[in-house]
Amino acid sequence: MLAADGNRRLGPRIGEIVHYRQPRKLDSQAARMLAVLLVFVLIAGLAIFRLVCIQMLKHGDYKRIAESIHTRRMPIPARRGQILDCHLRTLAGCRETLSFWACSHGLTDEEKEQASKRLAGFSGISKQKVNDAFAGEPRFVRLRRFCDEDTASSIRSLNVPGVGCTVEHLRYYTSDCASNIVGFVNAQGDALEGAERRFNGLLSGVPGTLIVNPYVRLQGAPLLQEVLKAPTDGHNIILTIDDTIQHILYKHLSQACEVWDAPLALGVIADPKTGAILGMATFPSYSSSRFAESYIPPDLGSQKPSYLADLYEPGALYKARCLTDLYEPGSLFKVFVVAAALDMNIVRPYETFFCENGSMRVGRSKISDWRAFGELTVEDILVNSSNIGMSKIGMKLTPRLLQEYIMRFGFLDKPGLGLFAEPVTGVRQLSEWDDEYTCFTSFGQGISVSALSLASAVSAIANEGMLMQPYILAAVQDTDGNIIYRTSPRVIRRVVQANAAGTIARMMRKVVTNGSGRRASVRGVSVCGKTGTSQVFDHESGRYSHEDLITSFLGFAPAEDPQISLVISVFSPRHEQREIWGSTVAAPIFSAVASHVLAYLGSRKPPFLQMSENQRLEASAS
Repeated sequence: MLAADGNRRLGPRIGEIVHYRQPRKLDSQAARMLAVLLVFVLIAGLAIFRLVCIQMLKHGDYKRIAESIHTRRMPIPARRGQILDCHLRTLAGCRETLSFWACSHGLTDEEKEQASKRLAGFSGISKQKVNDAFAGEPRFVRLRRFCDEDTASSIRSLNVPGVGCTVEHLRYYTSDCASNIVGFVNAQGDALEGAERRFNGLLSGVPGTLIVNPYVRLQGAPLLQEVLKAPTDGHNIILTIDDTIQHILYKHLSQACEVWDAPLALGVIADPKTGAILGMATFPSYSSSRFAESYIPPDLGSQKPSYLADLYEPGALYKARCLTDLYEPGSLFKVFVVAAALDMNIVRPYETFFCENGSMRVGRSKISDWRAFGELTVEDILVNSSNIGMSKIGMKLTPRLLQEYIMRFGFLDKPGLGLFAEPVTGVRQLSEWDDEYTCFTSFGQGISVSALSLASAVSAIANEGMLMQPYILAAVQDTDGNIIYRTSPRVIRRVVQANAAGTIARMMRKVVTNGSGRRASVRGVSVCGKTGTSQVFDHESGRYSHEDLITSFLGFAPAEDPQISLVISVFSPRHEQREIWGSTVAAPIFSAVASHVLAYLGSRKPPFLQMSENQRLEASAS
C-alpha cells in the first residue's frame, strides 16, 4: 500500500483496528503421540547404533564368541623335520598317519548309542574312551592316534556318527646305534633327548589350526572341518655323524662288553682336520623307537661297580656318556704332558731321566712303574709308559705350565655340542697344587676328563697343533632341500707348535710299533696312539681301587695324513684268563674299528662335510 506521498506504508493506519491470530496450543493427545514418536526414533537409533557396533566395530569379537560356542579349534601339528647323517641317510623322519577322535555335540541319544555300539570292541579303542566320548557331557576325545592305513580304513568303514580324523605325523627312527645322539620325541610331540631336543627349534616347525563344527554335517563326512591356518613344516638338520661309522663303532663296543664282561664302553671318532664328530657311541644304549621300554635299565651283567651306580638309575641309558661322564684318563694323559714339555723346550726327545728302578716316593705317596726302569729317554718314557719318568717331566714343566696346557688343549672348556649337560674337567685350583698332585696329574691321575675332550685334544696333535671346535651339526636344510645354514670348521687356538706336534706324533707311532700299543696296529696303515689304564678312586675308602680299572686307547691314523682320531674306553673289564690293561682290552678294539672305518672311508665318495657350498641337496625319502 502506498501513502499519499507515494511511499510504501509500513504499518496499519491511525485508528485502524487490527486483529492478531494467537498460536494454536497442542492438545494432550497430540503431545503423547509426539512423545511416542520420539521414543521410537530413539529406540531405532540405538538399535541401528548397536547393529553397527555388532556388525562392524565389534564383528571380530562376536565372531570369535560364536565360533567358541558352535565350533572347536584343534591344532594341526607341523611335519617335523628329518635328522639326516652326513650322507643324507635318514636317522629320524616322519610318516603321515590318521588319528581319530570323537565329539558328541549335536548327536541324538539314538546316534550316541549307535556310535558306542559300532566302536565297542574295536582293537586299540578302549571302552573308557568310548564312554567318555558318548556317555557323558559332550567333549572332544581322542580315540586312537597314529593309525596305519588298514586300521584307518577299518574305522572309516564303520561310519560312526560324531567321529572325525586328522593327519598326524608319526616319528620313526632308523638307527638304534645312534640313539644316544639322535634322542627321541614322545607321543605328545615333546622333544626330550639328544639332537631332537637340542635342535627342536629348527625341527619342530609352526603348527596350524583346524576348525571343527560338530553341528554341520555333510554327506560322507561326520563333522565339518576347515583349515584356518596351515602348518609350517620344520627344517631338516644334517649331522656330521656317518651312520655306517656309527654302526661299526657301536658293534665293536658291544662285542667288547660281552667278551670282557664290562658294564660300560665308550667310543668317539672325529675328523682331526675339521672337528666334525663322525661317530660317538655308548654301550649299553637304547632304541629311540622304543625309548619307554628302556627307562628302567635291564640287568646289565653280573657286576655292578659302585662308581657306575647311576648306570642303573631310571633314564640312565638315555645319556651320551662320551659327553656327560668324566673319568681319569690314566696314561693317555702322558701324550699331552710330553707335548707341552716339548713345546716349551723344557725337554728334548732323547734327554734321559732316571726312573728310580720302578719305585719313587713323593711326599706321603709312593709312585710305581709296571716294571723297573733305569735311565729312559723322553721318547722311551712315553713308549714304555713310565709313571716315574712322567712325574719328573711334569715337575720340570711346573704346575703353572702344566695347568696352562691343560687349558690350551681344551680340557677346561665345554665341548659345546649342547646335546646334554657337559661338565667341565675336574682339576684343582693352581693354589692347591703340590708336588704329589703335579706328579699324579702328569700320568693322568687326579684329573677327570670326558671321552670327547680326549678325542678333541688328540685331534689337535694330529692337526699339527691346531685345536678345532668339535661340532655335530653339519647343515640345516629347508623344506625345498636348500641349504640355509652350514657349519664351517673353526680353529679355537694353536695348542703347540707344528714341530712339537710332529715330534709327539712320531713318539706315538713308536708306541704302536715298539711299545705297549702293538695290538692297536692296522695292516698297511701307520697308526699313532697311546694306551691307558687308570684306577678308579673309591670315595668310601679314600683309596684307588685295585679291582675296577678303566682301560683306554687313543690315537689317529694314518700318521702321514690323519683321517680319523679315535678314543676307546672300556670300564671295569673282567676276565679270568687274561690280564687287564689298556694294551690288552682297548688297543685291539681300536685296531678293529680303525681298520673298518679307514677301509670304508677309502671306498666312499667324499661325505657331505666336503661337498661344495652351493650344492643343492635333496632330503632322503621318508
